[in-house]
Amino acid sequence: MTRTAREVVELYNLVVWNDRDIALAEELLGDSVIRHEVGEAVVLTHEEAVKRVVDHLEMFESIRFDLNVVVAGDDGEHVAIVYQSPMRLKDGMETTVGSMEIFRVVDGKITEVWNCGYKQGVWA
Repeated sequence: MTRTAREVVELYNLVVWNDRDIALAEELLGDSVIRHEVGEAVVLTHEEAVKRVVDHLEMFESIRFDLNVVVAGDDGEHVAIVYQSPMRLKDGMETTVGSMEIFRVVDGKITEVWNCGYKQGVWA
């Protein structure tokens, strides 16, 4: 049975990132993933999308995604999240960043992500 878009996005954030589960990242990321930012879009192959997760995890001694808001669209494909992410870099520096992302999930795989950037701090 295919997971719902919301289940995929929650697993990606709460298990792939929080538990460093690369095998699950392999399962949840599409054959290609388009990462949208203001003014540009980057198309990653499946391998590049997984490597992006691995490379980011390598930067941190610890990282956690806390999902403050999760909204699943009526179309069954889009899920918006509001999150904050406390993290500790390998040099011991601790910080928290917050942002919002919108994911598109097709057939149980993340195929697109929209992110307008991150800001240091927690949501007020």
